[in-house]
Amino acid sequence: MLDVSQLRKVYGPDPNAPPAVADLSFTVAEQEFVCILGSSGCGKSTMLRCLSGLDSPTAGEVRLRDRRVTKPPEEMAFVFQDYSRSLLPWMKVRRNVSFPLRYKGVGNRAADDATEEALDAVGLAGKGDLYPWQLSGGMQQRVAIARALAYKPRVLLMDEPFASVDAQTRTGLEDLLLDVWQRYEITVLFVTHDIDEAIYLADRVLVLRAPAQIRHSTTVPLARPRDQLTTKQQPEFGQLRAELFNALDAQPAPA
Repeated sequence: MLDVSQLRKVYGPDPNAPPAVADLSFTVAEQEFVCILGSSGCGKSTMLRCLSGLDSPTAGEVRLRDRRVTKPPEEMAFVFQDYSRSLLPWMKVRRNVSFPLRYKGVGNRAADDATEEALDAVGLAGKGDLYPWQLSGGMQQRVAIARALAYKPRVLLMDEPFASVDAQTRTGLEDLLLDVWQRYEITVLFVTHDIDEAIYLADRVLVLRAPAQIRHSTTVPLARPRDQLTTKQQPEFGQLRAELFNALDAQPAPA
């Protein structure tokens, strides 16, 4: 589904300046859930911007279904960390979810149906006539997810989307995301700095070190469906936590 090959990103005119992303290569299979785990400042967001076509790499390439990504593809949607800035406060929830569909050429009836289906999928049925500022932070992030789902993407990129909500809301959003991932049969690339979140969500976890390079990759052997209590009590969960913590704590890769 997604093939990242020798991706490199340097900001500024000097190609020899320290890179934000350095020689990054990995693949993501169709309908796979992959978490990218890394500490703050390691280049995770820059990597996502290059993958999404929002930014151009200095070198290397990204291919989606064997087509090179040079601009945001129609098959891809992006959920940002700062939901308060991604939602338009003067638009009601229903309009926030549906407005990107007109740029995709979706007719009014189909757009309405896709919007209501997406709002129902994220537990916001009946909230379409409210404004974002009338909702809690967790509900606003659900609106952002619904907007991405209504777009019917094949690949969903998510940049630390739950980092700004409280712990209880975060666990609820994690379970919601797993539900809609399976319901919509999409491929998810999810960036986080939370080890437990990465293990709980993913089929596979990739650990980045600055400048963004893959330092470790591991498959998550935990059965699905997962549960916030029983899954995290399994010995394998604790073992994976220690493995990923050690990978994050390793010495940085040479520049």
